[in-house]
Amino acid sequence: MTKMTLRIYVADDCWSCQETRRIAAAVAPQFPEVEIDIRQIGDDPPDDVFAVPTYVLNGRVIFMGNPTRNELSQRLAVAFRTVDV
Repeated sequence: MTKMTLRIYVADDCWSCQETRRIAAAVAPQFPEVEIDIRQIGDDPPDDVFAVPTYVLNGRVIFMGNPTRNELSQRLAVAFRTVDV
């Protein structure tokens, strides 16, 4: 099975990033194949990250701002169906 990485960028001064951590924790058990990497955005963010939170799945931005738990679960499920296994 293909390994997927969900990188989520957050910041200390982000008012909604606590919810970001809760969303990631809630969805993680459903997708043990997905490595969830929560990263503090620094002075030199990646080019495609200009707001927090930003959810990046295998190098592609999938959400800017928090999705619902259901929206994130659905997006990950679709990604698994479309990946060559």
